[in-house]
Amino acid sequence: MFVFATLLILFTVLLILYLYKFAKERPHNFPPGPPKLPFWGSYWFMLKENYKFAHLAFETLGKRYKTDILGLFLGTGPAVVVFSHELCKEVLTRDEFIGRNDSIIIRTRGLGELKGIFFIDGPFWKGQRRFSLRHMRDYGFGRRSEVVENFLTDEIKQILNFLAKEPDKEDRDICRGKGQVLMPDFLYGPLINTIMLILASSRFDNYKLRECARAGLRFQRSGDATGSAISMTPWLRFLAPDFFGFTSAVVDNGHLLEFLRGVVDEHLETFSDDHHRDFIDVYIGESIKQGVELDYKQLLLTVLDYMFPSPIAIGHTLSFYFVFLINNPHVQVKIQEEIDRVVGRSRLPNVDDRKDMPYLEASIRESVRIFSLNPLGIPRRCMEDTHLAGYFIPKDTIMLPCIWTAHKDKSVWGDNPEEFQPERFLDKDGNLLKKDNTLGFGAGKRLCAGETFARQNMFLIVSNILQSFTIKSPNGKPVVLDVVPGINMSLKENWILVEPRE
Repeated sequence: MFVFATLLILFTVLLILYLYKFAKERPHNFPPGPPKLPFWGSYWFMLKENYKFAHLAFETLGKRYKTDILGLFLGTGPAVVVFSHELCKEVLTRDEFIGRNDSIIIRTRGLGELKGIFFIDGPFWKGQRRFSLRHMRDYGFGRRSEVVENFLTDEIKQILNFLAKEPDKEDRDICRGKGQVLMPDFLYGPLINTIMLILASSRFDNYKLRECARAGLRFQRSGDATGSAISMTPWLRFLAPDFFGFTSAVVDNGHLLEFLRGVVDEHLETFSDDHHRDFIDVYIGESIKQGVELDYKQLLLTVLDYMFPSPIAIGHTLSFYFVFLINNPHVQVKIQEEIDRVVGRSRLPNVDDRKDMPYLEASIRESVRIFSLNPLGIPRRCMEDTHLAGYFIPKDTIMLPCIWTAHKDKSVWGDNPEEFQPERFLDKDGNLLKKDNTLGFGAGKRLCAGETFARQNMFLIVSNILQSFTIKSPNGKPVVLDVVPGINMSLKENWILVEPRE
């Protein structure tokens, strides 16, 4: 009995010593931060600070360790979070940090492989991105296009008609009565149809597109930018797949891919190399030209990666934007005065008017700044051993630029970064500042490919709606942000009242 007790004490002491060493073990000159524990590493400490919002947990840890560059461990792998605007921009623009992370969710999304545009890196990513952008540009993506603008104008006219009439039965899920609509759901159809014009030269039923967008929303709400616990311990998908977001990765992502399979398969059946109707045709034609088998999965995931941001990123950016207009009615009045002055009421605003509406443009920039939809960006992976801010960053470290804190950096935005103030993007004469310091679209070689497309879409939707309507709260009170966490943040349920202007 004495021997057994002695061995038990010895084992306990050795275990404690091992765990202590494990917790304190860090690469030499690694940034300061919390220790690591078994299974999830420093993720335990992040959950302790804020189990819902990873960016707020990191922000708290950064303040505790009094650092703008936080070193920690997600599982057994090293990770670095940067907070200042300067460091965030450096991480986003340096080639050493251009890689992507690999995880069970990303591979499940890619049908077992790393496919598409968002989550791949290296020469394959460069080639796929270059090819897709070059040929999508031919169909109006990322540039001025009369065809795309006319199509979006037709979609906007339908939006305006929808807002002005009583809802049909099939629209009761997004409309509670004349003018009371659910944001951004009532915009999902037009937003997806506009990008699908370029990808697939087709227009789809709004109800079907709303279902697709909601599946995408559920998918991005099922995790966070860290990859969450399931990426560190993939076996959790067998124990509690719903709780850890794996079910959504399978079911909701599968819903999106099923829709896109129908689109791609229709193109394969009707393809003619004599006339390429859209990007999908070009991709199929390139495979034939090179004499190689079509990479069906890569085409499918590429189309998904260009379609997905339109309803999720643009739609939910506008959802937050309209809340800020409701809570800051003086801003909405100034925008409407600018629209009346530049356009009047006899015609609809168009892209040519954008340069003459600096205050409206500034208000959109300010919305992107004050509430970072994607507060930690899409995680980067360090491609080689390097240094940042004097600290050593090992190869394969996960890099997380905290856009949330960068957009609150007082050295860039002044002493009132928590206030919604479009004027910060204007000079003393009311002209739009040429330099836009917001990082919501990223920076460097991984700058969001759809930035131009998104900004044009947001300008046209906002200017056309505010020309004819005033946005209000349905209950007449300021809107309290009820935010749902995820890779992108979103509002739980955002009903707005759209009243015709006098």
